[in-house]
Amino acid sequence: MIIVKGIAASPGIAIGPAYLVKPDNTVIEKKHIPPTNIGWELRRFEEAVEKSMADLEASQAQVKSLFGSKYAKLIAAHKLILKDPLLISSVKNKIEKEQISAEYALSCAAKEITARFESLKDELFRERKYDLADVAKRLFENLTKKKQNKFSGIKEPSIIIAHNLFPSDTINLKGKNVLGFATDIGGKTSHTALLAQSMQMPAVVGLSDASSQIKDGDLIILDGETGLILINPEPKILKQYKEEQIKIDEAELSLKQISPLPNETSDGHKVSLYINYDPRRDFKAWDAFRSDGLGLLRTEFIYMDRFDPPSEDEQYQIYKKTAHRFDKRPVTIRLADLGGDKITQLGLGRREKESNPFMGCRGIRLFLKYPELLYTQLRAIVRASAEVDASVKIMIPMVSSVEEVREVKAALKQVLKETEDSGIIPRRPIMLGAMIEVPSAALSLDGILPEVDFISIGTNDLIQYLIAVDRGNQEVAELYDPYHPAVLRTINFIIQGCRKKGKPVSVCGEMASDPEMIPFLVGLGVDILSLSPRMFLRIKSTLRGLNFEACADLAQAAMLLTSSEEIKTLREDYSL
Repeated sequence: MIIVKGIAASPGIAIGPAYLVKPDNTVIEKKHIPPTNIGWELRRFEEAVEKSMADLEASQAQVKSLFGSKYAKLIAAHKLILKDPLLISSVKNKIEKEQISAEYALSCAAKEITARFESLKDELFRERKYDLADVAKRLFENLTKKKQNKFSGIKEPSIIIAHNLFPSDTINLKGKNVLGFATDIGGKTSHTALLAQSMQMPAVVGLSDASSQIKDGDLIILDGETGLILINPEPKILKQYKEEQIKIDEAELSLKQISPLPNETSDGHKVSLYINYDPRRDFKAWDAFRSDGLGLLRTEFIYMDRFDPPSEDEQYQIYKKTAHRFDKRPVTIRLADLGGDKITQLGLGRREKESNPFMGCRGIRLFLKYPELLYTQLRAIVRASAEVDASVKIMIPMVSSVEEVREVKAALKQVLKETEDSGIIPRRPIMLGAMIEVPSAALSLDGILPEVDFISIGTNDLIQYLIAVDRGNQEVAELYDPYHPAVLRTINFIIQGCRKKGKPVSVCGEMASDPEMIPFLVGLGVDILSLSPRMFLRIKSTLRGLNFEACADLAQAAMLLTSSEEIKTLREDYSL
């Protein structure tokens, strides 16, 4: 038996034979053309672009019909790439100036642009290289008039194993005897992963070289819960996973039954459960979760895959539609947390490349440097709040000092005055909050609290900065540890500071969606947990099985310990 660890992209367990997708080893040779053929090559390429756009239109309609309009926007990103002059002009220039075939020019241009994507440090933007590759593959097939059918050989329910699957491949998996899929590359935020989630198909990505270790017909266990694949498992392990499959199915039914029950511990201690909401991944099942509100609307997606910042009207429509979805419940809109490597296409002028953008001009730092971005987003939020019943809250990302909070507060005050003069008045007071994810903000909390209405603890970055661990760096990724005493003590410090000033505090990030960490957070006195949709009912079930007094004792005991191992042992031994 061989076990390979990857990234859990879509939950669930699949068991079945492997269907190995052979990699495309097509070699595009450099082919020079005579000057008289340049016009012909350009026409061939233009026709391929037109045919590819027609294919994308058809794919978009297919995705919309199968998964809904939100997922159809994933294909819209490919259409945007196909219209991108960076790609199209580059290919045409190479044909004209280097006198090479359209196929070779396309190959060279795609490699150059991919290298630019790979130099970015943000995972979301790095993964756009796969979208570029999908578009380039489509163009190449239309140039050569040779289309591949990777899945024609599937004769029985199987698990797809591939080096990579493009979104165009993933769309074609539905209804083709596919139990799940695993790929060597990719991440949680790739379009392929999002489509797998929409199809409720177990998937594991980022497996490195798993496709080279697996043969057609090998028995595979694909664990989309933990990101593992097991190759030719022993009978005992196979039996355990089949039992786990049954448990998961039963648990899903059980979780749905607790949906209408209150969000509280077994002894009646209330903890509000908010949902992290992404309009691009909207589905009707979220309505059944009965969340207490929207804990985090990440607005960065509005700025992605484009060359100019989104307009005020475009943002206003998104915020209004989102807030309507939550009726009178709180809706927390985070100002766009754009990193230093995410803004090269936003028309902000030439900027020097940052060697460490996660500690550079990102979050509120960027918005204060380019105030037009800040004012545009604030105006859009205020306009939306004037037309909805929801209680709108604005959250400031990457706060490191009280001065930043005061600048945003002054900007909001100015926007509110301007909109009021125009007859636009929010139906409810807009609350302003700070996201505490930088240690300096945690230690400056006494100055920040008087300026805000609420606090949100962003655990992903807070842990990263506290322990000085880049989670994307495989050399040190294992050091990223939510059980670290410094992490729990800092969270306790923030919560106690909020308690003294009577300000509500929420926790978001992976820690809030980890069932093992919930007893600590509840025991420390957090008011709100902001959860991923996938984990919402699981965390609710965990919460309802806890005793608050026992959690409080556990949390206080953890404050006295000095190592992660001691805290983990305490958690395992404690009766809750």
